[in-house]
Amino acid sequence: MTDILSPHRESLLACPDCDLLLQVDAVPLDRECHCPRCDALVKEGGRYAIDLHLAAALSGLALFVPAVTAPVLRFTMVGQWGSNSLLGGVWHLWTQGEQVLSLLVLLCSVVAPFFHLLLSFGIALTLRLSRLPNNFPAWLKWHRHMQGWSMLEVYALGIIVAYVKMLDDGEVFVGIGTYCVAGVLLALILCNQYFREDIAWWRWEQRV
Repeated sequence: MTDILSPHRESLLACPDCDLLLQVDAVPLDRECHCPRCDALVKEGGRYAIDLHLAAALSGLALFVPAVTAPVLRFTMVGQWGSNSLLGGVWHLWTQGEQVLSLLVLLCSVVAPFFHLLLSFGIALTLRLSRLPNNFPAWLKWHRHMQGWSMLEVYALGIIVAYVKMLDDGEVFVGIGTYCVAGVLLALILCNQYFREDIAWWRWEQRV
């Protein structure tokens, strides 16, 4: 059975639009809160399904290595065969003298998504086991940073654009890396959908 968390707590929240301070004591964390003055969304709703969050993070980690190493597209042009992968594209940019761009692609398409999934897995697992480590707040802070830098969807969009453009010049075949990238991207979306940072902080505050 999926573990659902929806506790209550006392707190003050400021409206992101008009800065009105709102008392939200005794309001369940799975309920949305809107500002009575400007109707802006002050607090998101939704319950924290830990098991679904944990499963999504684990699935993303399992698919991550083939997603960045397996061929994304295979193509033939003028009788010549070729293929590319995510890490192969990063290395190609580096050898072409685009070191800054290659490092940026590496950060946003490989490093940040990997640590986003890894931290999601660690956070969900420790919450599921109710054993929060002393550095749990640091995990939450780094998770937010990695979430902001993770832009694997930009690479996925690039795959679609490359596939469409190369169809006119030769034959293009979708490689296993494309399916793995899609799986990792779906896992990241599910992790963002099911993760509730406010509930994770509440669990940290309520630890014994």
